[in-house]
Amino acid sequence: MKFKALFTMLLAGSLLAGAQSQGYKDGIEYYKAGQYDNARTILERTLNDSSTDQSLANYYLGRVALIKGERQNAVDYFEKGRNLNPENPFNYVGLGAADLLNGNAKSAEGYFKEAQKLGKKNGEVTVAIARAYYNADPVLYKAQIDKMLQKARKDTKNQEPAIYILEGDMLADQREYGDAAAQYEMAINFDQNNPEGYVKYSNAYFFVNPNFAISKLEELLEKQPQSALAQRELAVKYFDGKHWRKAVDLYGKYLQNPNHFPEDKAMYAVLLYWDNKYKPSLDVANEILANDPNHFLSQRMRFLNETALEDYPAAVRDAEAFFKNNPNGNFTSNDYVTYAQALSGTGQDSLAVVQYEIAAKRDPENGDLLKGLSDMYTRAKDYLSAAETYDAYLQLQENPSINDLFGMSGRYLNVAATTTDNDEQRVKAADRGLEYINKVMERAAKQGPLYQRKARLYIARNGNQPDINAIETYKEMTDFLDEDPANMSPENKASLGLYREAYSFGMLYYGNIEKDKDKMAEFTEKYNIVDGILNPKTAEPTAE
Repeated sequence: MKFKALFTMLLAGSLLAGAQSQGYKDGIEYYKAGQYDNARTILERTLNDSSTDQSLANYYLGRVALIKGERQNAVDYFEKGRNLNPENPFNYVGLGAADLLNGNAKSAEGYFKEAQKLGKKNGEVTVAIARAYYNADPVLYKAQIDKMLQKARKDTKNQEPAIYILEGDMLADQREYGDAAAQYEMAINFDQNNPEGYVKYSNAYFFVNPNFAISKLEELLEKQPQSALAQRELAVKYFDGKHWRKAVDLYGKYLQNPNHFPEDKAMYAVLLYWDNKYKPSLDVANEILANDPNHFLSQRMRFLNETALEDYPAAVRDAEAFFKNNPNGNFTSNDYVTYAQALSGTGQDSLAVVQYEIAAKRDPENGDLLKGLSDMYTRAKDYLSAAETYDAYLQLQENPSINDLFGMSGRYLNVAATTTDNDEQRVKAADRGLEYINKVMERAAKQGPLYQRKARLYIARNGNQPDINAIETYKEMTDFLDEDPANMSPENKASLGLYREAYSFGMLYYGNIEKDKDKMAEFTEKYNIVDGILNPKTAEPTAE
């Protein structure tokens, strides 16, 4: 309880700390990071704010429109931006970029010259022109791209970060991610507050060294704590890197940034779920569903959380609605498995098996699914299917563990012990079980339950009647237990239970099968001693 309270306090504190934003600048950062839909959303949202440079914001809205193929819309933005501030060189770059895409290279060149006059020796403007040529046709305009990059290098003495960002993007387009990351790092070296350099570096390097990629974004957030891009990207990378707690904390902070996106709240529910914060996650999902009952991800998160909270009736109800209301939904194997868990929790094991089977068919190479399906078959008392499915699970394991082998012996024991009308199947299952328990005993240290499993397999093989093999195995078990006198102490009920099982089958064998009065008496005496320790008689009260 104290830990949960502390977590809530920390989360509340982080939410308060993130209540500011960078306004339209967040939109520019998203554009430069290649997240164009997010850039458009924020730029449109903040366009009329008093702090917004509307000329520059219109330029970036135009660049997004160009990327989306909306050329006339883009030109309108650039014209508006130019009218708002004729001295802003970037809108001339935008108009030139639009002309290039429309095949008017000569007109584009005129706009670019005007931009360079206004932004004399401005390396960022020059690189923007190079990018316009690159976006139009990197092969046709290779000479112009090289010329603009050389000019930017000369004018800024090789210190303009945009040069290295564009070169990194060009390398990334060729799938040369390592070299691209090196260029992005150069951009960071020349501008320690360059968001796109950090983000693009992290994206390029994440699959090589996730922790180092994350550390770069941590550097960015430290320098720009109010950047929505920095907050969001680092939270996502924490999630991708399975740092659940850090992802939850940072995403909670980010959601208080005015420049977050509506879909981010659903992502927050996912992060809370993966951090085992089921009730807070459920609350967020229900909050979203109150306004949008058909929200797919929130419907999923609702029944996932209800299952984790063991509110199985609600989980079954909401899972049924989830599948019914989304006939074309992109369901995952985890959706079906969780639905199966909810059904099993309400005692509907036969229906749970059906859902597990669907999950296994969708993901046949998932060993955990096969193992879970075997468990469901066992609960439904379909022991043969349980054994066959567990065997399929074992086939996927390169080096099955001792527990895996022991589990397989148990599945075969269930088959043998419950098969009463097919002697061949019963014997075959018991022999397979003995094969597996022998493998376990070869690898594992001596343990009473291993002898017990082996003896029970012999009994099941013999039609649930003890034979000499079972009796001898129980003898090996009791000899082993006798090596430690503590196994006969009243506190050690597990070992006493093993003794009692061995002696009870000894009584049965020598009393009814291989009749031997002396042996029968010996086992009866031992059984009574153990039973007396397990169930001591209450002393009779004495008269005063």
